[in-house]
Amino acid sequence: MKYLFIDAKNRVSFDDDNHYLNGSAMLNEKGENTAELAKKLAHSKVAETIINFSNAFKNVAVLTAAGTSMDNGANRGKTRDGLWTFCEEEINAIYDVLKDKGDTLKTNLDKTKEDHNIEDFLSIVVIYEKLNGEIKDEHDDSIRQKLQKKIAKACRLTLDETNRHHSDFLRKLTARKPSDPRVQLYTTNYDTLFEQAAMKAGLTVIDGFTFSHPRVFSGVNFDYDIVYRERSRIKPDESFIPNVFQLYKIHGSVDWQKESDERIVQKENVENPCIIYPASDKYESSYEQPYIELIAHFQQTLRKEGTLLIVIGFGFKDKHIQGIIKEAVSQNAHFHLLIVCYGTDKDGNETGIQQNYAPEFIYDDLTVPSNVTILFSTFKDFVEAYPLNQSYSETVNPPYAAI
Repeated sequence: MKYLFIDAKNRVSFDDDNHYLNGSAMLNEKGENTAELAKKLAHSKVAETIINFSNAFKNVAVLTAAGTSMDNGANRGKTRDGLWTFCEEEINAIYDVLKDKGDTLKTNLDKTKEDHNIEDFLSIVVIYEKLNGEIKDEHDDSIRQKLQKKIAKACRLTLDETNRHHSDFLRKLTARKPSDPRVQLYTTNYDTLFEQAAMKAGLTVIDGFTFSHPRVFSGVNFDYDIVYRERSRIKPDESFIPNVFQLYKIHGSVDWQKESDERIVQKENVENPCIIYPASDKYESSYEQPYIELIAHFQQTLRKEGTLLIVIGFGFKDKHIQGIIKEAVSQNAHFHLLIVCYGTDKDGNETGIQQNYAPEFIYDDLTVPSNVTILFSTFKDFVEAYPLNQSYSETVNPPYAAI
């Protein structure tokens, strides 16, 4: 039995013989694909949930991670194995230097190579360098920095021509009552797919940077908004222009450059981008500017009354982020968490919901807290199921017909 949708009242599942709602078999014709029937039912349930929550919750926040970048056609983001393969030359160069530095160190490095775990590998390297100094090649260049540059290169993604769902998702999210707070999109991704999608869809992004050139980061910019000047004294609710959302890149971005401790600018072709690399010291780095500014906004939002948080493609491995979400689930009585998760087995078969996908929020018996909903879905399929509020949908220079 595989489960595709779970909340406090409903469970959608399927096996080879049928698909089920709350354990009761649903009617289906002989030969019909039970997995597809269950998927349709699960997506209809999540659409109902979102419609109901849109009326109940004024604040909508979204947290996205690597899973959303995987759905980008030929220019898709890399899996953990894919990133390891892409960076293997730099990884092997570091390994060759460290493998003879001690049996324990070699054993730990071998384990990361076996698992293709680049985060654990970088963590070992960071700790070693703190104790012994930088690992350098024959040209006296830092090999770790070469590896980090390669990681950043892997995240310089161009929005694929076939990728409509990033733009569609933003368009659906921002179709809201003008007087409602702006949607807040948080992401741990370094890539700029959502920025590219916003431009494609004609949306305006408030991302903490000035609108001047060069664009300079300052947290105060999140307190600003964009209004129609002519309407501002007539109908306050209609003063805010549509198609605007706030973007918080809580682990940095490939187009951020740190020029000094006080100055971060946004520009193209950044050689050493301002990002938190996947290693054990990322928790320490998250308490530095500008990251602490961004994570503080996230925590503040989740403490507000009437907040819906949609989490997509996030593996719940970042303890500082997971702790904030856990606090909201347990302490905010007017908060709801919707998790969109996805995974396959070693043969590429979809697994359905598993407890280890969000261990703090899915119990061993595959039940969830009363204010948590779980959907098993790719980002693309979730976007297609996400309901569009036609009453507040305003398209600016539409690049394609509405779905």
